[in-house]
Amino acid sequence: MGRIEFSERLLKKEERIEFKGKIGLVLSGGGARGSYQIGVWKALKDSRIEIGGVYGTSVGALNSVAISMNKFRDTRDLWLKINMDRVVKGSFSNNLVGKIFEALKAGGFDASPLRESFNALLNEEAVRKSKINMGIVVFSLTDMEPKELYIEDIPSGHLADYVLASANHPVFRRETIRSEKFIDGGVYRNIPVNMAINKGFKEIIVVDLGPKRLRDMLSLSSLERSEEITQLVITPTENYGDVLDFDPEVSANYMREGYLDCLKALGLVKGERYYIHAPDDAFGAALLTMTKPKKVEMLKVFGIEPWQTESTHHFYYGQLLPVLQDFFKSTVPLDTVIALLESMAKIAGLPQLTLYSIPSMMAEIADCDIDLFKGHRYNDIDVERIARLIKFAVDNFVPEKLEGSQYRAFKEGFAELFPEQE
Repeated sequence: MGRIEFSERLLKKEERIEFKGKIGLVLSGGGARGSYQIGVWKALKDSRIEIGGVYGTSVGALNSVAISMNKFRDTRDLWLKINMDRVVKGSFSNNLVGKIFEALKAGGFDASPLRESFNALLNEEAVRKSKINMGIVVFSLTDMEPKELYIEDIPSGHLADYVLASANHPVFRRETIRSEKFIDGGVYRNIPVNMAINKGFKEIIVVDLGPKRLRDMLSLSSLERSEEITQLVITPTENYGDVLDFDPEVSANYMREGYLDCLKALGLVKGERYYIHAPDDAFGAALLTMTKPKKVEMLKVFGIEPWQTESTHHFYYGQLLPVLQDFFKSTVPLDTVIALLESMAKIAGLPQLTLYSIPSMMAEIADCDIDLFKGHRYNDIDVERIARLIKFAVDNFVPEKLEGSQYRAFKEGFAELFPEQE
């Protein structure tokens, strides 16, 4: 039998959704969760997926304008500095619920700070000249009807007014445009996927922050059944704050999550709890490409004498992986390695909201106190033995050689979410 290349051992490739042309991007409402959409946007940019149109409701409308202007850094900075004082007037150090009731009695919160922040970001001429089409959803209380407006439908000089009308949360003071009162477009449609379809997009990505209305669920169900449209719906994996939790830390967490969830949805990273860039089995590569003396030493670290196995190849594929595959209920070597590392990362308490490679996660595990893994078992294998094996592997290879240029590019892109890391 000839040499088996590592890429041939994968047996199965994760399904990836490929977007070949310009996509229609649909952004739901979601209040303070809106920074998630900025993380998704950055991941799309880093994945070289081109946006042809962007359509949003509420906070999705605000972010749609930023995307149409391609103002990533300014928008990122706005989200990373946001707090309630930058959204509405008033003091919110405590008793937010009480403040909401007081504001509603007075006609709602004064959202002029949000208008000031948005006006500082907005260049209406740039939006109108942009190659990225834009649209928003508003709801007229005067006419008691929704209005789905593309940029060409919005009167010149009133873009900020209509976008802020779309983002007019029910606890805010009503927006009035030329004697017409508006409320948050999300009361009618939170996910304006129909606006992308009506513009002829055959490739659509939806960023759904929730909640969904019945018409949103019907629209997404229809989109999913469509044979003509390539579609992808991206939703937050974890909840880091509610719609009114405007806070820099909440924004930062959602932005990280948006970037990572987008890469996972595109099939570019793997994992259940963690985000691991793993095009191939770098764990197996690290063990099987050692020199012969190191391989003998590696087996002893694990507790096996050379005479107890035919070769390191047999040890890995014939003895170690089968036990782990049985424990993790996996049939694919790469999936088994990812499940193993995620399990050990959970035991070690490694942070979830970061981008790992197999080598970098191995290095993080190797840095942990070995005692953390004592008492844990995968069938008849002590996890402590695997931890020692990983540490030996990390001490005897250069992680960067097994990571690849794509991981490094995404790692750099992820770091750009935070100015201090640029």
